[in-house]
Amino acid sequence: MAVTERADQLAAWVALSLDEPSALKSLQDEAAELRDVPQLAAVLPRVASGAMALMGAEFGNIQFVDPRDDSLVLVTQSGFSHEFLDHFAVVHDNRSVCGRAAWQGSQAVAPDVRDDPAFAPHRKIFHAAGVRSVLSTPLIDHTGQLIGIISTHTSQPGRPPEQDLRVMELYAQLAGEVIARRLGVDGHPATLPRNGTTLDQHMSLLEGNGTTSRTTRWAYRVDEPCGSDGCRTYGIHPNQWRGRITTHSPGQDAEYAAALVAGELMAEWDINGGRDARPVHIHVWHNWEGARRDAAFTMAVSPA
Repeated sequence: MAVTERADQLAAWVALSLDEPSALKSLQDEAAELRDVPQLAAVLPRVASGAMALMGAEFGNIQFVDPRDDSLVLVTQSGFSHEFLDHFAVVHDNRSVCGRAAWQGSQAVAPDVRDDPAFAPHRKIFHAAGVRSVLSTPLIDHTGQLIGIISTHTSQPGRPPEQDLRVMELYAQLAGEVIARRLGVDGHPATLPRNGTTLDQHMSLLEGNGTTSRTTRWAYRVDEPCGSDGCRTYGIHPNQWRGRITTHSPGQDAEYAAALVAGELMAEWDINGGRDARPVHIHVWHNWEGARRDAAFTMAVSPA
């Protein structure tokens, strides 16, 4: 990192220590915990959740710069639908908040994605995801090299206070240095071949394939068969019985995840006296929800 950049960073730390000593302490504690995490696969979700907590955001994601073409490749996320993830799996231009931050090499803020005509190609996706405002901050290593972008998204429009933006910049610097060290050990997931579903390939690497991490993420959905019309998502509202499950053992497979959902479902039926109980199918996918035919496991559950 250049001397002037180091000086700017030091000045920012000093200012934060004077203005917000509790925020500085939180950043230092988070950085210390991140340095103790052994695998990149575990570091990235921690970084994303830390950023979301700092900014009070409902959604977050991290993208890495692919050194082959300078595109941004999505490598971890929290809260988004499959449609959003597919749309932003690889970003090649600056007509998005993250692309703008990478192109400028500095923080980019979209107080309301509906108001900026530059984001028109992405407006439908943002609307479907419930996103109104976005903050994208560069992740840089100790030399000042851009590693990627960390973005937080909220469902309400508005620009974060300048103090919060400064805290996020410092957090991204700390996280970038931790990530850079892990990249040197675990390799760079953005350089994977781009056959099939890009994000699924990257997540399969980050989840370790049995060598760097035992963590596995499953998506599930409970469907209610409805005759000739096919199936519909079970429950009072579409997201009541769909979500994510994280397991930490090779033996905790898709069937195990489905059994967890079935247990919760039958417990609710018992509580309600069986009045809402009806035959359903529980579908489980590896990483992200997809078509029923692509599920890793499907379980039929009927009321007793």
